[in-house]
Amino acid sequence: MRKAVIFDLDGTLANTDEVHKLAWEIALRKLGYDVKVDIRYLLGRKTIDIAKILIGESHAEKLASVKTEIYNELVKTLAKPKPCVMELINRLRDVEIPIAVVTSSMRNSAVQVLKVINVEPDVLITGDDVKLGKPNPMPVIEAIKRLNVDPNESVGVGDTIYDVMAYYSAGIREIIVVRSSVPLNVEEARKYDAKILDSLCEISDWFELF
Repeated sequence: MRKAVIFDLDGTLANTDEVHKLAWEIALRKLGYDVKVDIRYLLGRKTIDIAKILIGESHAEKLASVKTEIYNELVKTLAKPKPCVMELINRLRDVEIPIAVVTSSMRNSAVQVLKVINVEPDVLITGDDVKLGKPNPMPVIEAIKRLNVDPNESVGVGDTIYDVMAYYSAGIREIIVVRSSVPLNVEEARKYDAKILDSLCEISDWFELF
Protein backbone atom coordinates (compact mmCIF):
# COMPACT_ATOMS: atom_id res chain seq x y z
CA MET A 1 0.00 0.00 0.00
CA ARG A 2 1.31 3.46 -0.90
CA LYS A 3 1.51 5.71 2.14
CA ALA A 4 3.66 8.63 0.98
CA VAL A 5 4.92 10.41 -2.12
CA ILE A 6 8.35 12.02 -2.35
CA PHE A 7 8.84 14.70 -4.98
CA ASP A 8 11.89 16.38 -6.39
CA LEU A 9 11.40 20.14 -6.76
CA ASP A 10 13.34 21.68 -9.64
CA GLY A 11 12.10 20.37 -12.97
CA THR A 12 9.46 18.21 -11.27
CA LEU A 13 7.11 20.52 -9.37
CA ALA A 14 8.52 23.78 -10.74
CA ASN A 15 10.13 24.94 -13.98
CA THR A 16 13.21 25.97 -12.02
CA ASP A 17 15.48 23.50 -13.79
CA GLU A 18 15.59 26.12 -16.54
CA VAL A 19 16.17 28.90 -14.00
CA HIS A 20 19.09 26.99 -12.45
CA LYS A 21 20.68 26.60 -15.89
CA LEU A 22 20.34 30.32 -16.56
CA ALA A 23 21.78 31.21 -13.14
CA TRP A 24 24.80 28.98 -13.74
CA GLU A 25 25.44 30.54 -17.14
CA ILE A 26 25.23 34.08 -15.74
CA ALA A 27 27.46 33.24 -12.76
CA LEU A 28 30.12 31.64 -14.93
CA ARG A 29 30.21 34.65 -17.27
CA LYS A 30 30.29 37.07 -14.34
CA LEU A 31 33.36 35.35 -12.88
CA GLY A 32 35.07 35.03 -16.25
CA TYR A 33 34.79 31.29 -16.82
CA ASP A 34 34.30 29.80 -20.28
CA VAL A 35 33.17 26.26 -19.52
CA LYS A 36 32.34 23.91 -22.39
CA VAL A 37 29.92 21.74 -20.44
CA ASP A 38 26.20 21.20 -20.97
CA ILE A 39 25.02 22.22 -17.51
CA ARG A 40 21.69 20.47 -17.99
CA TYR A 41 23.39 17.11 -17.43
CA LEU A 42 24.56 18.24 -13.99
CA LEU A 43 21.25 19.60 -12.71
CA GLY A 44 19.88 17.63 -9.79
CA ARG A 45 23.15 17.63 -7.86
CA LYS A 46 24.03 19.95 -4.97
CA THR A 47 25.20 23.42 -5.97
CA ILE A 48 28.68 23.00 -4.53
CA ASP A 49 29.10 19.65 -6.26
CA ILE A 50 28.19 21.16 -9.63
CA ALA A 51 30.59 24.05 -9.04
CA LYS A 52 33.43 21.62 -8.33
CA ILE A 53 32.70 19.70 -11.51
CA LEU A 54 32.64 22.90 -13.57
CA ILE A 55 35.78 24.66 -12.31
CA GLY A 56 37.49 22.44 -9.74
CA GLU A 57 37.59 22.75 -5.96
CA SER A 58 39.76 25.82 -5.40
CA HIS A 59 37.17 28.44 -6.41
CA ALA A 60 34.02 26.33 -6.24
CA GLU A 61 32.60 27.97 -3.12
CA LYS A 62 32.79 31.43 -4.71
CA LEU A 63 31.05 30.23 -7.86
CA ALA A 64 28.38 28.42 -5.84
CA SER A 65 27.73 31.55 -3.77
CA VAL A 66 27.42 33.83 -6.79
CA LYS A 67 25.18 31.35 -8.60
CA THR A 68 22.89 31.06 -5.57
CA GLU A 69 22.54 34.85 -5.28
CA ILE A 70 21.65 35.12 -8.96
CA TYR A 71 19.23 32.21 -8.78
CA ASN A 72 17.41 33.63 -5.76
CA GLU A 73 16.76 36.83 -7.71
CA LEU A 74 15.69 35.07 -10.90
CA VAL A 75 13.13 32.80 -9.25
CA LYS A 76 11.19 35.80 -7.97
CA THR A 77 9.96 36.45 -11.49
CA LEU A 78 10.70 33.27 -13.45
CA ALA A 79 9.59 30.39 -11.20
CA LYS A 80 6.32 28.76 -12.16
CA PRO A 81 4.59 25.49 -11.22
CA LYS A 82 4.69 22.67 -13.75
CA PRO A 83 1.33 21.72 -15.32
CA CYS A 84 -1.11 19.84 -13.04
CA VAL A 85 0.95 20.35 -9.87
CA MET A 86 -1.88 21.70 -7.76
CA GLU A 87 -4.36 19.12 -9.06
CA LEU A 88 -1.98 16.34 -8.09
CA ILE A 89 -1.13 17.79 -4.67
CA ASN A 90 -4.81 18.39 -3.90
CA ARG A 91 -5.68 14.84 -4.86
CA LEU A 92 -3.05 13.48 -2.49
CA ARG A 93 -4.33 15.76 0.26
CA ASP A 94 -7.87 14.53 -0.34
CA VAL A 95 -6.82 10.94 0.35
CA GLU A 96 -4.53 11.99 3.23
CA ILE A 97 -1.30 10.88 1.60
CA PRO A 98 1.62 12.86 3.08
CA ILE A 99 4.16 14.37 0.71
CA ALA A 100 7.83 15.21 1.01
CA VAL A 101 9.97 17.39 -1.20
CA VAL A 102 13.61 16.36 -1.50
CA THR A 103 15.76 18.85 -3.38
CA SER A 104 19.43 19.56 -3.92
CA SER A 105 18.69 23.30 -3.70
CA MET A 106 19.56 25.19 -0.54
CA ARG A 107 16.71 25.69 1.94
CA ASN A 108 16.21 29.40 1.39
CA SER A 109 15.96 28.84 -2.36
CA ALA A 110 13.63 25.87 -2.00
CA VAL A 111 11.30 27.66 0.40
CA GLN A 112 11.11 30.61 -1.97
CA VAL A 113 10.14 28.39 -4.91
CA LEU A 114 7.59 26.42 -2.87
CA LYS A 115 5.91 29.68 -1.89
CA VAL A 116 5.74 30.79 -5.51
CA ILE A 117 4.13 27.53 -6.65
CA ASN A 118 1.94 27.34 -3.51
CA VAL A 119 3.05 23.90 -2.32
CA GLU A 120 3.48 23.13 1.39
CA PRO A 121 5.04 19.68 1.87
CA ASP A 122 4.78 17.76 5.12
CA VAL A 123 8.54 17.22 4.97
CA LEU A 124 11.19 19.28 3.20
CA ILE A 125 14.76 18.04 2.81
CA THR A 126 17.19 20.44 1.15
CA GLY A 127 20.82 20.52 0.12
CA ASP A 128 21.94 22.00 3.42
CA ASP A 129 20.10 19.41 5.53
CA VAL A 130 22.35 16.50 4.60
CA LYS A 131 26.04 15.99 3.99
CA LEU A 132 25.62 14.10 0.73
CA GLY A 133 23.17 14.98 -2.03
CA LYS A 134 21.63 13.06 -4.90
CA PRO A 135 22.43 10.58 -6.39
CA ASN A 136 23.38 9.52 -2.86
CA PRO A 137 20.24 8.24 -1.08
CA MET A 138 20.92 10.16 2.15
CA PRO A 139 18.33 12.94 1.58
CA VAL A 140 15.66 10.45 0.51
CA ILE A 141 16.36 8.22 3.51
CA GLU A 142 15.99 11.24 5.78
CA ALA A 143 12.65 12.11 4.18
CA ILE A 144 11.38 8.55 4.62
CA LYS A 145 12.46 8.64 8.26
CA ARG A 146 10.60 11.91 8.93
CA LEU A 147 7.50 10.67 7.11
CA ASN A 148 7.61 7.56 9.32
CA VAL A 149 6.95 5.18 6.43
CA ASP A 150 8.80 2.29 4.85
CA PRO A 151 10.53 2.73 1.48
CA ASN A 152 8.29 0.08 -0.08
CA GLU A 153 5.27 2.15 0.95
CA SER A 154 6.59 5.23 -0.85
CA VAL A 155 6.53 6.58 -4.39
CA GLY A 156 9.40 8.68 -5.73
CA VAL A 157 8.79 11.32 -8.40
CA GLY A 158 11.60 13.22 -10.13
CA ASP A 159 13.00 14.37 -13.45
CA THR A 160 16.67 13.33 -13.47
CA ILE A 161 18.64 10.12 -13.31
CA TYR A 162 20.04 11.41 -10.01
CA ASP A 163 16.52 11.35 -8.55
CA VAL A 164 16.02 7.81 -9.82
CA MET A 165 19.30 6.56 -8.37
CA ALA A 166 18.66 8.21 -5.00
CA TYR A 167 15.14 6.77 -4.74
CA TYR A 168 16.23 3.29 -5.75
CA SER A 169 19.23 3.24 -3.40
CA ALA A 170 16.92 4.33 -0.56
CA GLY A 171 14.75 1.28 -1.16
CA ILE A 172 11.91 2.85 -3.15
CA ARG A 173 10.73 0.65 -5.98
CA GLU A 174 7.88 2.75 -7.40
CA ILE A 175 9.67 5.53 -9.26
CA ILE A 176 8.18 7.99 -11.73
CA VAL A 177 10.29 10.18 -14.00
CA VAL A 178 8.62 13.24 -15.48
CA ARG A 179 10.47 14.71 -18.43
CA SER A 180 11.92 18.21 -18.06
CA SER A 181 14.60 20.28 -19.80
CA VAL A 182 17.21 17.96 -18.26
CA PRO A 183 18.27 15.28 -20.78
CA LEU A 184 17.24 11.81 -19.67
CA ASN A 185 18.91 8.52 -20.56
CA VAL A 186 15.75 6.47 -20.91
CA GLU A 187 17.51 3.12 -21.03
CA GLU A 188 19.42 3.88 -17.84
CA ALA A 189 16.26 5.03 -16.05
CA ARG A 190 14.46 1.87 -17.04
CA LYS A 191 17.20 -0.23 -15.45
CA TYR A 192 15.63 0.95 -12.19
CA ASP A 193 12.12 0.06 -13.43
CA ALA A 194 11.22 3.74 -13.51
CA LYS A 195 7.97 4.76 -15.18
CA ILE A 196 8.64 7.60 -17.61
CA LEU A 197 5.96 10.23 -18.27
CA ASP A 198 5.86 13.42 -20.31
CA SER A 199 3.94 15.41 -17.69
CA LEU A 200 2.63 15.32 -14.14
CA CYS A 201 -0.81 15.45 -15.74
CA GLU A 202 -0.32 11.81 -16.74
CA ILE A 203 -0.07 10.76 -13.09
CA SER A 204 -3.71 11.58 -12.35
CA ASP A 205 -5.18 8.25 -13.42
CA TRP A 206 -2.24 6.37 -11.92
CA PHE A 207 -2.92 7.85 -8.50
CA GLU A 208 -6.46 6.51 -8.57
CA LEU A 209 -4.76 3.42 -7.15
CA PHE A 210 -4.34 5.13 -3.76
